[in-house]
Amino acid sequence: MAATAAATNVTGHDEGEVLKKSPWLDAWHDPVAGMCCFSSFMCLADLHAEGDHRLIMVDLKKRMRIYKGTTIQWQQQLLDVPCAVQCFYHEVASPPIPTLAVASGHQVFIYRYMRPYLKFTLPPIDVDHAEAGIWEELGKESIDVRAAFEKLNAARESGTVLSNISIDFLALEDAEQQAEFSKSMRSNLAHQQTSITCMEVLKQNMDEPTAVSMLVLGTENRMVYILDSTALNIATKVELDAVPTFISVLGLYDVEYRITVACRDGNIYTIKNGQVLSSVIELETQPVGLVRYDKNIYVGCMDNVIHCFHFKGKKNHSIYLPCPISCMSLLQITKSRAAKALVVALNNGEVRLYNGKHLITTSKTNEIVTGMKLGTFGREEGSMVLSFKSGALMVKILQRNANFEVSNATPGPPPEQDIPLDVPKKTKLYVEQTSREREQAIDMHRTFQRDLCKLRLSTARAYVNLLGAGHGPMSSVGGAQVRLNAQVIGMGPQFKIVVRVQNAGVHALYDVPLMCTANPNLYRIPKPCYYLPILVPQQVYIVEIQISCTNEIGGTDCARLFLCSRTSNMPIISAVVNMPISEMPLTD
Repeated sequence: MAATAAATNVTGHDEGEVLKKSPWLDAWHDPVAGMCCFSSFMCLADLHAEGDHRLIMVDLKKRMRIYKGTTIQWQQQLLDVPCAVQCFYHEVASPPIPTLAVASGHQVFIYRYMRPYLKFTLPPIDVDHAEAGIWEELGKESIDVRAAFEKLNAARESGTVLSNISIDFLALEDAEQQAEFSKSMRSNLAHQQTSITCMEVLKQNMDEPTAVSMLVLGTENRMVYILDSTALNIATKVELDAVPTFISVLGLYDVEYRITVACRDGNIYTIKNGQVLSSVIELETQPVGLVRYDKNIYVGCMDNVIHCFHFKGKKNHSIYLPCPISCMSLLQITKSRAAKALVVALNNGEVRLYNGKHLITTSKTNEIVTGMKLGTFGREEGSMVLSFKSGALMVKILQRNANFEVSNATPGPPPEQDIPLDVPKKTKLYVEQTSREREQAIDMHRTFQRDLCKLRLSTARAYVNLLGAGHGPMSSVGGAQVRLNAQVIGMGPQFKIVVRVQNAGVHALYDVPLMCTANPNLYRIPKPCYYLPILVPQQVYIVEIQISCTNEIGGTDCARLFLCSRTSNMPIISAVVNMPISEMPLTD
């Protein structure tokens, strides 16, 4: 299969070319995730600025779900069917918390801190005067429904762009339905709204992962809107000759930027600093994917071909595929090393990795991929999230030593082995050190073993002192083995610390006090001391401690738990609980 794939993908490939081993590692597969997403329905972002990136997904069933690792952290029902989701930074803050944007219909819903924050609505579309005049005459009953139908049909044939209401009206054939529709829609013609087709993020003035960025929207009325960083106002709007379907951005808004737009008319337009360039790339068929790769533009088309163009419009090469393209994306690694590759998913379940026009590897998934997102998931930079038509979800991780380079060298031993090594001459110091090690080898080995034993002894003593002071995860003071776990519940200012105590030993403990202390300037504990009459071995005891934040500005500190002993001045075990930031108290 490797030889066949190499021969059918790129013109000029050798039929005997052997593909490399797949660099992807299977990290997680959930066959019953139940969400079928497109590529624009998925986003990877560090929502809490802690280095752990989450997966944000939306689907056509008006659901939004956030994955933390392999678990669902948050899920909410949306108000309308979404068309895209993105994360951007609206301000410079520490820590940098991103803002979540969900495009749906003619609106963009903004979420901050995983809560609904605001809603941006696109400006309404001006209705053509000829169309408005026909509906006005119909409202005044100057003409009948049949005459209005013929006039609207004639206006459409003459090239007039009609509103959605008129298009729906012309789609009706029954005279009674036309009359009912005209009565119900006479007053709604002035509220013609457009719909968002695609959405991307453009950096404003810095090329940093957490820099302030702006939303770029493509709409059904052939417009491209660039919103400001607050997502409240339109900073720039550009009109195109066709409806945009895919958008790729490059550059900075305050310096220089280019927006590459693939439209429904089969053309690719370029917007530079708010102006549409005259150079237009014409495609043979409709585009199904758009990826910006350095100075090149890769466009996947419906005829199973990926065309590569220079950003100025010159065609470089084409990649011919055996079956239709389902989605395309760019794999970009910047932290550990600098590497880029083009990832293409096909309808036969294959996921192909290209370096330029060269096929690096092919992975088989046995399902149809509907959405693909590459980036940082969790703490792994080279992650690939795949959404399947069946609703399954799969995560693959790129190997650290994955090689994307294309090698044309002949197989066999490298030619460098025939070149003799330039071995330096032995110096006098090297000879003296060698003779010393040879003569004193036994003493040097004994000294090393002695120092190693001392290091192990010091480490063991420090660990014993740590357990004896009750600071370890499990304490064995006085022959008792006890585990202590604590969890904070609540958003403030009223909190509840749920403490779980378990006796891991073989003997029961009696009359064990549990103390809780905190900063009195920030917190108030109504009952700081609890008594556990008996701790039966292997039994988990739950104690709920009420704690209130008394600081008006919602300060934070830690609380300490001590499981004391009646026979010793050292606690059996202790724990430090980091309290979250408290919400502001509600006052009348």
